[in-house]
Amino acid sequence: MALVLQTIDSNGIATLTLNDAANLNAMSDEMAHEFAAAIQSLKTTKGLRAVILTGAGKAFSAGGHLAMLEAKRSRTPEENRLGMLSFYNSFLCMRELNVPLIAAMSGAAVGAGLCVACACDFRVASDITKLGFTFLKLGLHPGMGATYFVPRIVGVSVATELLLTGRVIDAHEALRIGVVSKVCDAAEVMKAAHGIATEILSCGPGATAQLLETMRGDPALLKQALEREAACQSVNYASDEFAEGVAAVKEKRSARFTKS
Repeated sequence: MALVLQTIDSNGIATLTLNDAANLNAMSDEMAHEFAAAIQSLKTTKGLRAVILTGAGKAFSAGGHLAMLEAKRSRTPEENRLGMLSFYNSFLCMRELNVPLIAAMSGAAVGAGLCVACACDFRVASDITKLGFTFLKLGLHPGMGATYFVPRIVGVSVATELLLTGRVIDAHEALRIGVVSKVCDAAEVMKAAHGIATEILSCGPGATAQLLETMRGDPALLKQALEREAACQSVNYASDEFAEGVAAVKEKRSARFTKS
């Protein structure tokens, strides 16, 4: 089964679908590989004007695949640092397309999954979508560009609160604080995303690409943030704190962290 589905319509609007509904589209190494390959394919697609990113089933993405995260406990910090940088890039390379990216979230978007949505230029959510940057609930420093994207979207103060608490919010609060730009019925999410993409088609593609480069900011600052995130996560994976966070998720309970 393909973990990433790719289609493109006659107007040059591509749709990428995270396709592991049984695991709530949790992001694994295999999915990362397929996603990067899909982006590479789109780089050579003539007439590409926009990309819509969505998830199959009832979730956009539940974040990092738990089995993948657990496996990192047996690797060295340096292996994990390099591995996380590669993993981040497998998804964030979509920004190299230099066309508008629209996240269509008809279900839960959590952790790294929500970060990938935040790497897009627009976010549309259904009225039942739940969103949360839940990294610290796992005893894990935020990754996938969270410390770069979230403050740029909602401001430093709100971003700090969301990241430090790992609080899960509903779509209407996400709209109020600016995490998403539109909320609609679940059945209308893809239609709304296509509506945004279609409206952009009336604009000059060259000027659109220029503006995206301007609005997305300095790539060097994103790279710096990713380096810091990968370095912190490489330490976390070997910690008792992370082990407790993972155990709590598997046992469906609150984590019992103790101060060292």
